[in-house]
Amino acid sequence: MKTLLILFLSVIVLFSCSTVDEDCLCTEEYRFFLVTVVDTLGVPVDSLNVTIRDKDGDELNVVQDPHPFGAGKYTVLNDSFTQMLCSCPTAEKIYFSATDGNRIAAGEYLFNTDKCRCHINKVSGPDTLVIR
Repeated sequence: MKTLLILFLSVIVLFSCSTVDEDCLCTEEYRFFLVTVVDTLGVPVDSLNVTIRDKDGDELNVVQDPHPFGAGKYTVLNDSFTQMLCSCPTAEKIYFSATDGNRIAAGEYLFNTDKCRCHINKVSGPDTLVIR
């Protein structure tokens, strides 16, 4: 019975982790950080053209799928960008902008990652932007 329990727990650990390296244990969790874009009345705005750039001005290809979390939600960054971030107290600048052709909403964010480069961490940046 004890052997069966150890085998069962081992299987759970193997299936719940994606990376085991240098004392790193990455989970299957997939992090992404959202911003809500609203108009001057506070109404969420959908269907905007989004551009996300790194500190050097290079455009990042962040997929903007419709979010089940409500209207006006856009992804700023997700775990697919961990390799470009440092695992240091300082962070990398990310610039987010969204436009409808006439108005624009823009924000600056700071992101870093953990020492194992498993997940991104938002250090600072707004949760809501107003399109003007």
